[in-house]
Amino acid sequence: MSDIQISFKEKEQQVHAVVAVVETPLTKELLQQALQQAGYSRCKLVPEQIKNLLTHYEQEQQKVKEKLQAPHSKELSYAVAEKIDAELFFTIADDKMTASAHITAAYGGAPVSANALVKAAQKEGIVFGFIKNNIIHLVAQAAKVDAGTKLKHTIAQGRAIQQGENSRFEPLIQAMESRRNRPVINPDDKKADLRDFGVIPSIAAGEPLMRRHPPTPGKEGMTVTGEALPAMPGLTVEWNLGEGVGLSSDDPDLLQATKDGLPRVIEAGATVDDVFSVKEVDNSTGHIIFKGSVVVAGDVHESMKVIAGGNIFVKGIVEGTLLEAGGDITIQGAVIGHQISNPDEQSEYSTVVQAKGDVQCNMAQYARFRCGGNLYVNKQLVHSAVEARIVFAGPEDKPTGKIIGGNFYLDQGVYAGSLGALSISSIVIRLNRLIDPIVEKQEVLKSSVAGLKTDMAAVKEKIEQFKKLEGSAAIEARLEELTREFEDYRRTATELIADIRLLEEQRKELLAKAEVVARNELFSAVEVQFDKDIIRSRREYGPSKIHMVGVKPEIEPL
Repeated sequence: MSDIQISFKEKEQQVHAVVAVVETPLTKELLQQALQQAGYSRCKLVPEQIKNLLTHYEQEQQKVKEKLQAPHSKELSYAVAEKIDAELFFTIADDKMTASAHITAAYGGAPVSANALVKAAQKEGIVFGFIKNNIIHLVAQAAKVDAGTKLKHTIAQGRAIQQGENSRFEPLIQAMESRRNRPVINPDDKKADLRDFGVIPSIAAGEPLMRRHPPTPGKEGMTVTGEALPAMPGLTVEWNLGEGVGLSSDDPDLLQATKDGLPRVIEAGATVDDVFSVKEVDNSTGHIIFKGSVVVAGDVHESMKVIAGGNIFVKGIVEGTLLEAGGDITIQGAVIGHQISNPDEQSEYSTVVQAKGDVQCNMAQYARFRCGGNLYVNKQLVHSAVEARIVFAGPEDKPTGKIIGGNFYLDQGVYAGSLGALSISSIVIRLNRLIDPIVEKQEVLKSSVAGLKTDMAAVKEKIEQFKKLEGSAAIEARLEELTREFEDYRRTATELIADIRLLEEQRKELLAKAEVVARNELFSAVEVQFDKDIIRSRREYGPSKIHMVGVKPEIEPL
């Protein structure tokens, strides 16, 4: 270094530099080098004291040069650095559901240990939900980073309230639930008959239909400060008793059939439909219009209609003009419509199948489906128009069916083995059936907000004009009236803006759930629309998934 001798002493967290004065100049760089070699590199320098030391040294150095004092005869001592322990404080979120620790890394002083952090947090009232891994990570980082670095991490998380669930209704007959296009497997050869969806469900008077499970109490929450947050228990939902059902005399939570027929689930209850059975629907029978359920043992022929208030079961082929059901429609054969050149969503189809519930069939071509629930096509769906919640081509748990061409307007998605074909066969899928109404509501609300802002500007202008007039009782009264009017407009606009934001959150949630899955192949010319964003496949892909990634739709390997 030089012939300058620098040593250090600690006193009450201060680091004193002791320097013997010689002819060699003392610089700030020499002092910092000595601090580093002595192990004080992380300590906080005291610039004013260093400046005083260098000035004093220079004065004494001059005396040495002038032979007024001997080298090393004079020692200077200044507190040039200080040890500062790590600083720690806490912040608690307004809802008291999270707490964060803030650490300023130590200047050569004592770091914060995990145990000390927890004890300090407890003194600040943070007593619940400590996140051990976060605490360990925070204190470890604070020990490594540069002195004075500020770090923050969440160290406690409250327990959210789990609100109680309302009454739950459990169908007691398996066939009352959607059978999800699961063909019956022959136990002898383990093979499935793709046209056999099992025995048509029926029930006799006195048999149990549905059980109502009581609401749950929910689970209370807890803030990080240890305050209990009471949960709201679920509500008892009253029975919705359809025709042909009644409550058990011994158990008010048990629903029974009061007549023979076909059971059907409705909201918060069930109904038992009368059954109309017919071998086939053709010119000899005429159109079938029945308030209960309809069972067709054979085919529904061309130009014929079957309209039922309950479910429709067709064991054969459907070529008719219309099948319409208040419940589900199950077709064990195919749905066959007339071929259409270049069909689109506006095309007229010779065969229309619409149900408030699910629709299931073995295969379909050139038909229009309108489903309140899902569409299940076991093997193949060709050039059809579909409105539904979800489309499954093949069994729901492992879709292997094919979709070739068609237009789709859906709530959530499509699941198939393959989408498209080698030949040019475009598929248009719009996942907007739930989103479009939300966007429409948003536009109406935005228009209303714009109108309110115009009204507010006009009222504000009047207020400014009245403020310029000489004060009188009439003017003051008018000003108060205009001010109230302005506040009414502002309050209404604020409420509408909050509604717009809530709708936007709903729109984002729906987009996040929407997806199109091809388990085996995705061909070109498949167009998928997520709200206003459109993506189109322009080549052949292997197993693929089309969904929103961030704010854009993407095609990704499955």
